[in-house]
Amino acid sequence: MEIQLHIEEHWVIGGPEYIQFKEEAILGKYRTALNELERLVAMRLFELSKLSLLGTGYKLRQQIRKALQHRLEAIHNAINWYNTQAAALNLPCPKLSWKNIAEYSFLGEFNLLCHSRTDICKLDWTKPAHCEATTKYFKLLRA
Repeated sequence: MEIQLHIEEHWVIGGPEYIQFKEEAILGKYRTALNELERLVAMRLFELSKLSLLGTGYKLRQQIRKALQHRLEAIHNAINWYNTQAAALNLPCPKLSWKNIAEYSFLGEFNLLCHSRTDICKLDWTKPAHCEATTKYFKLLRA
């Protein structure tokens, strides 16, 4: 018994369906790279916060330091993968370096999420000057 699919038109390279699927595939790879980088950086930030807790013993601190050293290579690889995927987008996102990631010391400063699924890059609160002004405002309120 032969099954017929009744395909009226095949996709051709450069056709609208092909281009749409290719863009979706590229965006999917970018989101996967971004999610992996966010996961690794968040894990690093949590480990850094554990390191500075009072009552953390010497042995635990040594284990956390070793974990941070092992995670460093994984983060470097994730940054390279992210930069490769970000460059492949139609509207390329800015490249990241270890310096960008190393500046984060608290989870509240972690702003990679502005490049995630929804395009929020144009919103006012994502601009560095607005973020800094908001941070200073809340520090003044607490003072």
